[in-house]
Order: sequence, then structure tokens, then C-alpha cells
Amino acid sequence: MAGLTSLFLVAGHRAGLLLLALIFVVTAVPAGAGGPSVTLMDRAEVGFESLSNINGLSNNTVMTLAQDATGFIWIGTLGGLNRFDGYTVRTFEHDPHDPGSLPNGFVRALHPARDGGMWLGTHTAGVAYYDPRFDRFTTLGAGPDGLGHVQVYGLADDGGDGIWVATLAGLDHVSRDLKVMERVRAGPGGFPDGHVFAVFRDSMGTLWAGTETAVARRAAGASEWQTLAGADADSAYALSTGTWSFFEDAQGRVWIGSNGGGIVSVGKGEATAVSHPRLTGRDTSLGRATVRGIVEERPGVLWIALFGGGVVEYDIGQDRLRLFRADPNVPGALKGNFTRGILKDRGGVVWVATNMGLAWHDSVPSGVASIALGQSRGFSGRDAWSLWTDPQEGLWIGLDDGGLDRLDLSNGHIAPFGRSIGGGALEGTPVYAIRGDTKGSIWIGSAGLSRLRPGMGERTPLATPIQTTQGRDVTTLRVTDTDLWIASYYGLVRQSLADGTSTLYIADPGQPGSLSNNEVWAILPRPDGLVWVGTANGLNLLGPDGRFRHFHRDADRPDTLPHDYVSALVYDRQGRLWLGTVGGGVAMMRDGADPDGQPTFHTVSRQHGMPSNTIASLTLGSDGRIWASTDNGLAAIDPADFSVSRVERAVAGSVSSYLPGAVTTLPDGGLVFGGTNGMTLVQPSQIRPHAYLDALAVTRVLAGGQDGIASALNLPGGTRTIRLPPGNRRLTVEFALLDYAVTAGVNYAYRLDGFDTDWVEAGNGRRAAAYTNLPPGQYTLRLRALDPNGTVVAERGLIVAVPHIWYEWAWVRFLAVVLALSAGAGIVMMMERARIDKLSMAKRELEAKVVERTASLREANDRLAELATRDPLTGIHNRRAFMDRLDQEWTAALRHGHPFCVLMMDLDHFKEVNDTYGHLVGDTVLREVARRAAEALREVDFLARYGGEEFVVLTSHTEAPQALIAADRIRQAVGGSPIALEGVSIRVTLSIGLAQAEPQRETQTSLFNRTDAALYAAKAGGRNKVVVAG
Repeated sequence: MAGLTSLFLVAGHRAGLLLLALIFVVTAVPAGAGGPSVTLMDRAEVGFESLSNINGLSNNTVMTLAQDATGFIWIGTLGGLNRFDGYTVRTFEHDPHDPGSLPNGFVRALHPARDGGMWLGTHTAGVAYYDPRFDRFTTLGAGPDGLGHVQVYGLADDGGDGIWVATLAGLDHVSRDLKVMERVRAGPGGFPDGHVFAVFRDSMGTLWAGTETAVARRAAGASEWQTLAGADADSAYALSTGTWSFFEDAQGRVWIGSNGGGIVSVGKGEATAVSHPRLTGRDTSLGRATVRGIVEERPGVLWIALFGGGVVEYDIGQDRLRLFRADPNVPGALKGNFTRGILKDRGGVVWVATNMGLAWHDSVPSGVASIALGQSRGFSGRDAWSLWTDPQEGLWIGLDDGGLDRLDLSNGHIAPFGRSIGGGALEGTPVYAIRGDTKGSIWIGSAGLSRLRPGMGERTPLATPIQTTQGRDVTTLRVTDTDLWIASYYGLVRQSLADGTSTLYIADPGQPGSLSNNEVWAILPRPDGLVWVGTANGLNLLGPDGRFRHFHRDADRPDTLPHDYVSALVYDRQGRLWLGTVGGGVAMMRDGADPDGQPTFHTVSRQHGMPSNTIASLTLGSDGRIWASTDNGLAAIDPADFSVSRVERAVAGSVSSYLPGAVTTLPDGGLVFGGTNGMTLVQPSQIRPHAYLDALAVTRVLAGGQDGIASALNLPGGTRTIRLPPGNRRLTVEFALLDYAVTAGVNYAYRLDGFDTDWVEAGNGRRAAAYTNLPPGQYTLRLRALDPNGTVVAERGLIVAVPHIWYEWAWVRFLAVVLALSAGAGIVMMMERARIDKLSMAKRELEAKVVERTASLREANDRLAELATRDPLTGIHNRRAFMDRLDQEWTAALRHGHPFCVLMMDLDHFKEVNDTYGHLVGDTVLREVARRAAEALREVDFLARYGGEEFVVLTSHTEAPQALIAADRIRQAVGGSPIALEGVSIRVTLSIGLAQAEPQRETQTSLFNRTDAALYAAKAGGRNKVVVAG
């Protein structure tokens, strides 16, 4: 299927707007006979982002996790301690020459301190405390005045400033100043024998300890320990195998993870532990794996980390299990099955410690979920080309290679139909369209038309007039009470449901009232019997006389169609027509008409917040908004004010790009969008704006070129002042919003009050405020985090103190003058000349300093202006700088007529790089691509990052043939050799659209539309190529 379809096969080529959680296989754990059924939402995929040594982690074997009071995620590994801010990793290592460094690189346990610090238990050095005020560690080892053993397995707070430490020798209670206050050992007092692997303090103050053979607990204020008994044989067995983890849920129930016996729980105030079917005993659905951690992922649903078994989800109320395991063939899967810990942070993100790095998943319900397809999941194909909902039969899914499945929405059962229709009539071609009529027939558009009557077992391929033309592919179908409308690349067919007679409508240049173009993509009947038809060359309205009225874009009028390629049509609640285009975004037909009787349109495009101008489908949501799928994600438009909401929190990573017309509405109001690799389920009524955390933190300070103690600036009640050293006026402050669900969608800005006149954009790359040669004085540095729509979600201020150098003080200068005058009054006339010479020299020196200071200030301002035009990630020019350069080139071309070209360049399949290796590696790849592209260009050419993985080049004084040579040189430079990173080699390629500007005959918008169209053609033609626009 050519044309528009191929344009939508680009795998997310405008990056980063759907926070795409990454998707992986979810394997259902059998529930046994009579178990709960699997519904559509139950098929929603869960995905993980990942962090490993490729993108900064000190070691891939993650042992433990914690979140400190500021919001940083701390990661203890087999080889170092790490602190993660969502973008970058800071690593702490042991330095034998520095007593304040990390005492041991093997970190087994972490626990946040109440004062903002971090407790850590090591493998060979005992327990340590990280003090954020001084960025130092203090350590307590083993000995008469220390711990019973250096090997620490668990930590728990004591309700105050101290910490309980679980070691191979027992329990030790340690104060904040690292003094042992109490030692608990086996013997009198009821504490059991064996190594202690876990310790926990619950919300009632009860202290729990897990040993090799038992669980003991001590109530708050008590001195005696009690051994916990099991209520039955299975729970008793689990407790006897040893305990490695504790967790208290929202109901106050304590869950206990054992070493091969599954999990048990103890209700609030209960005396014994109870078992859970399939989860407790010798033979469980968890296998014999050790339970290394438990969290409540959402109310009533536990996530259980298994050593060797991945992660198991347990729905307590439904008694349902799902297993999440590593799969190297699925982007976004857990990277390792040997999990040693699990953490749910304050924003609802769940973090998993594995043997292959760190994984995390946003657990906050978003109203958006992904359903991956494919034979491994029970479907007949991977790509959802078409969708249709039958309230009685369920969801029909048209798939690649003739697949046609029906998904029962009540029980999740999948019934395949496609390849049996008409003896294989659908085989080899995707099912592009599905529609049902009121008589129980299902109409199927593929390589021709077929009819299916599920209740009667009839599967019949049917002849239509388009089968006698040059091709047979059906692009879309529409059913009314009386007619079946069939669209194709070769015209439009109206077929009577009563007698099967057909009328073919085709484009005929000699007939003004004929169809404007034979490539038809959208059909929408009007209530009055007229029919809207969207084609590759204009919007058409079919009247009762069989003639078409045409509506086209007028480049000189912004209130006409934004683009002639009309791909989707829908009505809003007011009955107004909305249309989607390829290259122009979305438009709404206004009520009324212009003086010439022509309708006018209001356009909503990428510049208004749409993720892309290439629209795959439109539909009306139950919330009254117009929902659009694009080649770069989903968006909703409010018809009241045309505001755009992009689905930033969508779990949509399995869908590489959305396919034309693949959308349907479920009986409950949910929307399903089809695409390559899967479907996205949207529940408009459940979508809420993200509640951003007020957690804007300083991550690094460089004052005068030296690292400052950034952590001290984040402490409650701590210092808020940065003091620069005398004589060095350079300052860099890096910062980040510690809200890990939305890191990719947050932008940053800063302003130094008293120096900056406006906010300076820092983007989403380096997130740093940078200054050089600041004048002496005291300033307020304001830092901001903004959502994708530009709304401020967090802000904080810091005091910046820049000291004077001694000779800069006004009183010093005044005193020098007074002394000079006083000395002159007492000198004889023969010294007058010398006094005048000295004063002249002082004046010259002062003037020179003024000149020097002015030049330095100008240099700093020039540097700031340069930073405002640079992309913080790649260092090349940004979109703003490119638009300024384009304006200059445009004006010069109008005056002097010299030629120039624009190259729009997009990385192919870049989303797969992010999904496979993470965003930090993706950032490294973008930097290397920018470097290679810059080296392939002339000095007079202008390279900029346009957004995401898209770059743009302006070649001055160049016509298209010469620009084509330059474009191919860039393409070869980027894709000619793989990008080598630590432990991995990544090959990326570029698709490039090239257009020579024609300022005398077009607008800049028209130029961009042509370059975009050429870029789409390069993508559709197989990628890694250059296409010149016509």
C-alpha cells in the first residue's frame, strides 16, 4: 500500500513528545480453573526505562535503592554508590587517601536519614552516613565499640535520628554520631539464632527482624522479642526458610518475603502470619526464588521482586498474578531477572534493582495504556491497520498479512478470522479497513472487498468497480443505513446495501464536477445526505447530483485549508467539520463563509502544540475534545479554545507510529488507536494533568571553576547562598526537577536578578545556568521548571554573592585620592610636577580598568547571547538561531536573488535507540551526529538542531544540485560508520528532505512544507536517503 500509508511508517521521527514509557512482554501467571478473565485493560503493557553502565551507572549489579529527602534516587551497586537526578548520574567511589570518601564500593543497603542525609550499609566496611552539608562520609566498622560484623544486609530508622543495622552478627542500634546504643544478639530476650538479613520498623513503631530461620518482632517501648508464628503449615514453612524483605501496605498489613517459601502477611494487630494461595509454601507461582523486595504499585496491587524471577504483580482483591521478565527482543523489558530490591518514590515511579542495571516504571494511572500485538500475545499479526467496535461482538482488529482478529471485550478471548476468508482472499495484504452494517455483516477492505457474516459462517470476497482499475487496495470504508462507501487509490465507490449496485467516482480533468483526486483517504456523510470526501489533493463535497465541490489550500490566505492532503474527517459536538492533513496539521471549518461564499478554516498545527503536522486519524472523545493520532504520538484539541494537550504520560511505546484511519470508540467511551507493533487505549474520562512535584533541586555548583557543595543548597533550613571566591567571577549552577515520571517533557529556565533582563531558556539538555565575569555584588538566581506548554511547575531562588576585590571598593579609591591630595599640600613646589604625573597615571590606570571591565562585561553579554542561540545538548545552533538566519537569508535573497537551500534531516528509528539503550545514550548519539554533520559542512553553511532528533541545514549561495551533494555528504558522514560507546556500537542513519527556496514565489511556511514532504518521501522510500522537493 503506497502513498499516505508509507508516510505513517516512520518510527516516531519527531522525538520526545510522548514520554514514552517503554513496552515489554507481560506473561500471565495461570490463575487456575475459574480464575478471573483477561480484559482489554488487563492486556495493557507495562514498560521500563533503564540505566546501566552504558549511560553512567558505576556497575550494573544493583544491590539496593533509596530516595533521599530532597528527591534524588540513590543506587548502591557491587562497584560504587550512585545518585541519579533523572538525567545524569553522580558516582561516589572509595579513595584510600581520603577518609571522607565512600568507605567501600560494595553497597548492600541504603536508608534515607531524616535530616536529608543517607545511611548506607557496606559489604566490608560496616555502616556509613553521608552528610550533605559537607559532601562527606563518616563510617562505623566492627569492633568492641562498633558493629558486631562489618557485613551489613539491612537498615531501618529508629523513629529518630539513629539507625538499626542488620549484620551477620545480629542487630545494632547506632546513633546519628555513629555510637552503638544497643546490641541485639541471639539468646535471652527471645531473639532467634542466625544471620540477620532484614530489619524493618512499621508505622506503629514495632521493630521487625528477619534471620536465616525465623522472624522476630519487638513492640514499641518493649524490651522482649517475640518469634512470629505461622497460622498454617505453608506460612510456617515460609518463615523457616529465612527472611529477606519487609513491607507495610496502605492498610497497615506487613508483608514478609522469604528465601524460597514465597510471601506471608501479618494483619495490623494480628499475632500470626497468614499464607496466600499460590504465593506461600513449598510449591508456589513464585518458584523457589528469594523475595528481595515488595512495594504497593497501586492500591491493592503488590509488585514483588524475585532474585532470578523478575517481578511479579499480585492483585490482592482479584487474586491475579502477572509476571514481568527480561526479554532481549522487546524494547523496554526488564534488563535482568535477578532483582535485589524495589522502591516506589514519592511521585509514584517504581524502581527495580537488577543484575543488568536499574529499571523504572511510572505507576501513576494515566488513562492511556498500550496493547502490544503479535503471535506471542495471541494475535494474528503485529500491526493494527484498522479497527472497528461491534457492541455485541467486540473489537475487530485488521492486521498485517491478512490478519483479522476479534477480541471479546468481556473476557479477552481472541478469535482469528482473516486468513480463512474466501479461501485466503486476504492473505498477503494488510486489512486496511473494517466496518459493520445493521444486518450483521462485517465489511473488510484489503486487496479488494470481502464480506464476513460471523453468525452465519459466510466469508465471501466481493467484486467492486475498483477491481477493474489499476489497483484493488481499499483505503477506508464507511457504512450508512443504505450504502457502503469504498475508498481506494483509484477512486470512490458507492455500493447499495439493498441490491449491490455500485457507482464509481473518479477524477477526470475534463469534468470540473468530478472527484479532485483518485487517492481517497476519508469519507464522512452529512446529515443532509451530502458526503465529505478527503483526498490527496483537496477536500470534496459530493452533492445529490453526483457532482463534487472542491476546497483547496490558498497559500496567500491562512484561513483556507492548511494542506490539500486530507487524511481524516470528523464532526465535533456542535456539528462542525474537523479535518486532518498530511503536512498541515488539523483544521476546523468555521460556521458561515467569506464574502466569496467559500468556507474558512481555523488551523491547529505543530506551532500551536501539535506533536506533528501529519495526521493519521481523528475522532471525537467522550470528553468533547477532538483526538488526533499522528506520526509522532497523540494529542487532544479542545474545540472551545483550540488548546492542545499532548499525551505526555502515555504508555504508548509499543506503537512505533500510528496508521491512517485506525481508530475506534469502545462501548465505555474508551478510544483505541492502531499502529505499528500495537494499539494505544485512551480513556478520556480518566486523563488528568500531571501533578508535578515541587522538587526543583540543585545538582551541581561550579563556583570560580571549583566544585561547590550543591547538596547543602537543597536541605530544609540550610544555606541558600553561593559565594564566589575573590577574583574569580565564573559560576555554573546545574539543576533538575526530581519528578521522574516527566523528565523528558520538562523544560528549564533561569534568570539572575540584577544582571539578566529576561529569563534564559536552558531547554531539557544540560539544565545549567552559566555566567562569566560577574560584577561584584549580591544577586538572586531564580531557577524554573516548565511543563511542555510553558507553564511554570516549580521555581526556587538562590543568593549569589560576588565579593569585591580590595581595590574595587569605593572607599579605597576615595582614600587613595585624599592621601594623594594631603601629601601634595605639604610638598614644595619642586614636587608639584611629580604629583601631577602620579595623578595622571592613576587616572590612566582607572580608565584602563574601566575599559577592561566594560570589555569583560560585553564579552559576558556576548557569551550569554551566544548561549541563548545554542542547543545545550549538542552545542550547535538551536531552532531560534536557525529562524533568525533564515530571515536574514530570505531578505538577502529577495534583494539580490542569490539561491539557497534548506535541508530537513531526521534520524531513522531513533526511538529504538532510546527504547533499547535509554535517553542518556540517545543524548550521546545526538551529540555525535551533530559533530559528524558539522564536520561534513562548509563554514558558510548553517547547522541547527530543529527539535528532538531532527536537524536542519541552510546552505547559502547554493542551488539544489550542489546542496544535494552536501546533503549526501552529511548522510554518509553520519551513517558511514557506527557510533562506538562503552560496550556497545550503534549505527544510525539520516533521511533528508531538501528544497531550494523560492522567496519571490512562496512563504517560509511553504518552504518548510516542501522540505517536510521531501523528508516524508525519503522515509517512505526506505530511509537513509536524500529526496529533493519538487
